[in-house]
Amino acid sequence: MAKKTESSLTAAPPRMSEYLPETIRKTVVRKGMSHPATLYPIALSGGLGFMGWLFGTPILYGAALAGLLFGPLWAIIQIFFLHEKIGSRYIRELNKRQRKHERHIRVLLEKDLRTCTVKGIEDHAIHGIRQLRSIQEKLANVQEVLERKLYKEELTFGRFLGAAEQVSLSVLDNLKDMVSLLKSASSIHPVYIQERLNNLARTGMQTGQDTKQKAALESRLALREYQLKKVSSLLTKNEEAMTEMEKISAAIAEWQTDSRFANTDFESAISHLHELAERAHE
Repeated sequence: MAKKTESSLTAAPPRMSEYLPETIRKTVVRKGMSHPATLYPIALSGGLGFMGWLFGTPILYGAALAGLLFGPLWAIIQIFFLHEKIGSRYIRELNKRQRKHERHIRVLLEKDLRTCTVKGIEDHAIHGIRQLRSIQEKLANVQEVLERKLYKEELTFGRFLGAAEQVSLSVLDNLKDMVSLLKSASSIHPVYIQERLNNLARTGMQTGQDTKQKAALESRLALREYQLKKVSSLLTKNEEAMTEMEKISAAIAEWQTDSRFANTDFESAISHLHELAERAHE
């Protein structure tokens, strides 16, 4: 119950679809149409028009007309002329949610990994802790390189950083899955199982119960082996994802910040990061 309450207080991370250009455009349109400066003048103009008719005051008709014109005009300004500013603010909010979620997950993960000290699985846990710190370092490196190429307020900066954070989150998700597997595997004691199998072998499997016991023991060993292979697979996926992040970071460092670079290379890199995040946690 306590765990449920704790997790409910943590903001859910943004989805990759929330960073797509189409989603950003829809968000800008929605914010422009629902902005108080768009809605209030239109709503007020209706009341002013009615009062002008009721009291026979022509000047109120003019005020009502001004409200009808100002509201849509403000929406147009928001959507077409302030698109970059509104979109950047929206992306910064997503990135803030992402970082808050990641900080929470990192603390829990390191704590859980440090408890996986059972002989035979502790090396996997140590590897996981190193990956936890390594992906944080690589994400910080991507941000540092981006800051040399773009302004933090730019929409492209926020989208690229958000895509890199999605890769980081995929690595953390894999480590979460790995912790569950390690904790499950730690309850299976291979030394005890092997001793029981050796005893059964020495007695010559005299009864049907002995045969069933042998099958159950071997099944537990096979389950543990499967779980540890899955752990190794998750660690390998994380290493591959971090290697790709390093390559992308190195490529960004060599790019020239001109209009061609911003419009083509960046979009390609962002798309690559989204694909990498999905592939890392398949």
